[in-house]
Amino acid sequence: MLTLLSTFYTSPSQTGSGIRLHLRSDWKSNFTKAAPLSELRFSPNPNNAHLIDWQPWGSAAFAKAQEEDKPVLLSISAVWCYWCHVMDETTYTDPDVQEIIRENFVAVRVDNDHRPDINSRYNVGGWPTTGFLTGHGGLIGGATYLPPDQLISMMAELIDAYKNDRPTLYTQARDLLGRRREHARRTVAGPELEELIVDRVSRIVAGAYDATNGGFGSEPKFPNASIVRSINHLYRTSGEDFYASMLTKTLVEMSEGEIWDDVDGGFFRHCAQADWTQPQHEKMLDDNLNLTRQFLNAGILLERPEFTETAKQTIKYLLNQLYDSTALGFRGSQGAHSEYYSLPAEIRAESGAPNPDPSCYANSNALAVTVLLDAAWKLGDMSIHHTALQILGNLDAMAQSGSFSHVYTAEGPSSVPALFTDWAWLLTALIQAHGNTANDSYLTRALSVAQLLVENFFDQEGGGFFDISEQENQIGHLTVREKALADNTVAAEALIRLYQTTRNDDYRQIAEATLSAFVEGYRESGEFAAEYGLTVHLLKNRVIEVTVEGNPEDVKCQELVAAAARLPQPNVDIKTVIAGKDDPTPRAHVCLDTVCLPPVDSPEGLAQAVSELTYEQDSHLQDIFKVFPSN
Repeated sequence: MLTLLSTFYTSPSQTGSGIRLHLRSDWKSNFTKAAPLSELRFSPNPNNAHLIDWQPWGSAAFAKAQEEDKPVLLSISAVWCYWCHVMDETTYTDPDVQEIIRENFVAVRVDNDHRPDINSRYNVGGWPTTGFLTGHGGLIGGATYLPPDQLISMMAELIDAYKNDRPTLYTQARDLLGRRREHARRTVAGPELEELIVDRVSRIVAGAYDATNGGFGSEPKFPNASIVRSINHLYRTSGEDFYASMLTKTLVEMSEGEIWDDVDGGFFRHCAQADWTQPQHEKMLDDNLNLTRQFLNAGILLERPEFTETAKQTIKYLLNQLYDSTALGFRGSQGAHSEYYSLPAEIRAESGAPNPDPSCYANSNALAVTVLLDAAWKLGDMSIHHTALQILGNLDAMAQSGSFSHVYTAEGPSSVPALFTDWAWLLTALIQAHGNTANDSYLTRALSVAQLLVENFFDQEGGGFFDISEQENQIGHLTVREKALADNTVAAEALIRLYQTTRNDDYRQIAEATLSAFVEGYRESGEFAAEYGLTVHLLKNRVIEVTVEGNPEDVKCQELVAAAARLPQPNVDIKTVIAGKDDPTPRAHVCLDTVCLPPVDSPEGLAQAVSELTYEQDSHLQDIFKVFPSN
């Protein structure tokens, strides 16, 4: 009998809060246009996988399965995935495999990056995912990479079960969907948010630290930039050597290890070994953006110029290899081509770098805007500031025209509508742009996007944001709207910043309700709850607003920005404004709530001004050092 997927991890029960927050609505999303973009993508190497009659995900494919009384074979692949390429080149090219699929299945192909909503519900443990579904989208079973003989064996078992024991298959599929629906139902606002959560998350993160090799977790070793960000934050706010040691060790090992490409620049996705060796050679846009920000921040905090240089080189890689000036966006990845990356530098230059994914992704490019705007001031490079605002202008133009899509190219947006993650990151980018330019048009747009987020994705009863909007005719597991911790954390942080700017308490309430929805479930994410703990820290502390006014290319201006980034207060909102030509002298303005002090013009003066507005408090993190002493 085919081994079925019969387990689904559920969180402890929670109680709904009955939250009902009402904001005035003056703008709504209306997706109106799309450009053709292939939904069926295969290995770039020679293969015949395309000879299978693949269908894109949609009602037509599942109607065909019901009409022909066949199960669905679902392939979830990624253009950067080495084993996805291998499966296309071998398994799906095999004539016997093709014949069995043609006679017995409706084949559906999904690209992981184009449809992360489908991947999050049907991925069975990695890429490629090979899933077996009912004609109504119920998940029967599945595996990851399968060579031809194993796929043939599994298909034979499924065919037999589908013919002779279909009620059992359908019952188990319904049970699995029911467990998913119950799990989603439990992610609701419950216990009050306590700052003690920050301490608990920090202990989880510290427990995952690899003291031998740096980084977090064991093999395969991922860079996990979100965890590194939390360590940056914990060191800045606590000043404890323990965190400095973790941060330094991790960044040194990564930048000197094989996960860093010392020829072309940029970080690979992960390494097979815990000591940062045997890299998997795909490069992901998100990873490199987030690592850029953390190397840059750590360079300032630890006064390690080599970290700042790594950040510069990563930005250079992104602009040289992934930026598409015609699309006004960064491509999502550069695929795994081990043969190229094993070549000496001089031969690489002759052979040419692997082609990147031609698709640009809205959430990743909004992240790029956020990272580049921050980097422009810290590095004194207004060229990347200009690039960031161009990307944001393109994204927001699509949003205002009703054509905002998760995927776009130089030809325009695709037919894949924007997901919650796209809107959350667009909101973040707009808030960052307002903070970096003092242009109120960005704030106006941020308010509109926040309104759309609440209207289309916020759970008014239980708190938190769903990953997809409510739509009719969804199929299978897409009928269950779910709440992703990482994306909810992004939205909550953006709403906290919006509250700090507008003093509209609605935004703070929504942020608190969002974070509260995960109080009982964040431990399921282990060390990946790091940014959740950081965002709770931001919510629970009053904001220190530091506005640096000056010329970004002025060294003294950069020193003020760096000094602001070093401030030990938990919640520092750094804004930057280009000074007028009449008085370009760099200065910093410091405010707490409605109280502002006279401007200062030195890092020492900035530190003194902040100390006048705050008072020293006992660290809630101090107990951790009894368990994890500094080394």
